[in-house]
Amino acid sequence: MEVIDTGIGIPENSKSKIFQQFYKMSTPLKSEVGGTGLGLSITKQLVEILGGKIILKSELGKGSVFYFTLPIKYKKDVKK
Repeated sequence: MEVIDTGIGIPENSKSKIFQQFYKMSTPLKSEVGGTGLGLSITKQLVEILGGKIILKSELGKGSVFYFTLPIKYKKDVKK
């Protein structure tokens, strides 16, 4: 699964912190970043609780792509 954000992107010095609780990056491209800084932290925790992984790729001024994977388990004997 991937989520594409065509916003301002994430600077290199913020990529290692972006999933920390209450972290809000500042950038010269935008005077104020809204929110509480919890959304990406909660998302990462949920993905990891479910056994998945989340990956960020971003380019400043061009946007970001967040990829996440979740394991899929199938039951062999499914009764209807």
